Amino acid sequence: MAEIHLLQANLNHCAAAQDLLLQSMAQWLIHVAVVSEPYMVPARDNWVGDLTGTAALVRLASHGSPPFEKVARGRGCVAASMGSVTVVACYCSPNCVPSDFERFLQEVSRLVRWAHPSPVLVAGDFNAKSVAWGSPATNARGQALEEWAVSLGLVLTNRGSVNTCVRQQGSSIVDLTFTSAALARRVQDWSVLEEVETASDHRYIRYRILPSPAAPNSPGRAPGEAGPRWVLGRLDRELLVEAALVQSWSPAPEGPVDVEVEAEWLVDAMSRVCDASMPRARPCLPRRQVYWWSPEIAQIRQNCVIARRRYARSRRRRRNEAREAELYAAYRDCR
Repeated sequence: MAEIHLLQANLNHCAAAQDLLLQSMAQWLIHVAVVSEPYMVPARDNWVGDLTGTAALVRLASHGSPPFEKVARGRGCVAASMGSVTVVACYCSPNCVPSDFERFLQEVSRLVRWAHPSPVLVAGDFNAKSVAWGSPATNARGQALEEWAVSLGLVLTNRGSVNTCVRQQGSSIVDLTFTSAALARRVQDWSVLEEVETASDHRYIRYRILPSPAAPNSPGRAPGEAGPRWVLGRLDRELLVEAALVQSWSPAPEGPVDVEVEAEWLVDAMSRVCDASMPRARPCLPRRQVYWWSPEIAQIRQNCVIARRRYARSRRRRRNEAREAELYAAYRDCR
């Protein structure tokens, strides 16, 4: 299995946030996004959602993302297997009572067991606080979530204590990433993106999953390496016949030779014939933006980051509520 790049986000049911997520995936060549509170789950092959519309997985097939092979759904969670890894997207409302939170964890547990024995990644907005992932204190939901993760053998992947949700009323760390023990060491570069506008109160979380060291590589070309291609629409048939005749005069390997040597000679001869009769095709690079993206929108997004940085800086200084309200209003207008 090739390396998988992931993006984790809570979209707050916002259409603009969902649009920005798709642009960010294209810009950073993200294979799969783990989404909490999507604006909507389109009826497309590259989207899968849970039973309540609050958690989803989306992939960009144009970037070589592995397809969703098997899908299982629950209330507040959805799982999909991609190659040797299963990804579970989750969301639990902060307003649910303890009994509802317990039922939510049972739903996620069912999907984790469904994925067995493949490695599993569980990610999303759990709306639970614990010092284990950088919160100032542990609440009841945080304690329950810690015990639940230990019971399933899941490892917390969060690094540092950067807030993942930033609101005017306060900040918190509620977006979490858990993995099975076998997958934990393969998750690299986990980070909260502080300098990116998401059009949501939640920040993006970005990381990647390295290929399994035990995965066998196919013989011959390196994984992901493609052979040369030619533009068949510009084929010159007369040159093709002439080049083939010239190659037929070239001496082939004589005597008892290895079949691999003969195959290599044939491939080399056919490549020269193709080069003589038609141009080579240029590599098809993935698009780094969605169709509606423009420099103007990119500048507006950057302005949002600047306005939010000013507001955040004012909160760290001596409190001036009037100035804070003014800067926050400017940020909201920009967003």
